[in-house]
Amino acid sequence: MVSIARREEKGSDVNVAAHLLHDVLTGAVEAAVVVSNDSDLKLPVQIAKERVPVGVVNPTKGHPARDLSGAPGAGVGGHWWYQLTVPDFIGAQLPTVVGTLRKPAGW
Repeated sequence: MVSIARREEKGSDVNVAAHLLHDVLTGAVEAAVVVSNDSDLKLPVQIAKERVPVGVVNPTKGHPARDLSGAPGAGVGGHWWYQLTVPDFIGAQLPTVVGTLRKPAGW
């Protein structure tokens, strides 16, 4: 038996960081929610927290990245954190039938 793990860089963390900072620095948003547990986002999240309230949602099973945590009152304050749970994912699923489409049996 062989186990293969592929780790590919997609640049998604860079895209999230760029859009977060652009939106915050141009005043396009009054608050931000980042759905990630990637500690590479530490600096952009810290910068955003100085200007707007930021919520960080951890979509993984693991512990939240310490680099994305902090004090709710830091910067402008009003920051929060949330750990997604299995019921969150189940509650976000589309119904079995949507219009003429049917969810595959294995889903």
